[in-house]
Amino acid sequence: MTTKDKIIEVSIKLFNEKGCLNTSTRHIADELNMSVGNLYYHFKNKEEILTAIFLQYLEIVFKEVSSLDYSQDEIFLLKNFLLDNLEADIKYRFLHLELNLLVMTFPSFKKIMEEQLQNEIEMIKKLVHHQIKYGYIIEMQDEEIDLFVSNSWIIACNNLSFWNLLSNDLIDNAKKGALNMFYFIKPYLTKKSLENEQIKTILNVLKNDKEKR
Repeated sequence: MTTKDKIIEVSIKLFNEKGCLNTSTRHIADELNMSVGNLYYHFKNKEEILTAIFLQYLEIVFKEVSSLDYSQDEIFLLKNFLLDNLEADIKYRFLHLELNLLVMTFPSFKKIMEEQLQNEIEMIKKLVHHQIKYGYIIEMQDEEIDLFVSNSWIIACNNLSFWNLLSNDLIDNAKKGALNMFYFIKPYLTKKSLENEQIKTILNVLKNDKEKR
């Protein structure tokens, strides 16, 4: 693991424990037994660390979207996508719990997040069009697709914060968030999708956590 990777991992740990806004670069450097000057050699400030963490999070969350072969009749691996999101929501939970404060506090982070969000929205639209083309998602007009994608983002960004208000069980809350997403998507799936084995097993995985991918 490189020094930059270590800084990122320790920062994630401290941001989850203390909150990003309550964690300074001094806290991060002390946890790593390095000088603040050494930390600044790798990252200019905390905002750069935060941005690197956010981009790492997106890479994990959109792994399945990026790996789909759009030239083929291929069903999107929704189960893997939901499980990747579940794991990422737990590891990077501060991004969900502090998101509004982070975008208000760090202008460069906000700008990068807006740019990345627009890119990811276009990726999801491309995915939806592909799944409609091959009969895995019901037919929708462009306006409906826009709303479907934006509603998906709203659920993904806010479900963990909602469940954390009601319970301190982080893993269970993340599972409930994944179920929120699944039940939102499910009415849009065709019979062809619902008969696919990986779709059939989603509820067992999320509710019982007994089945491996």
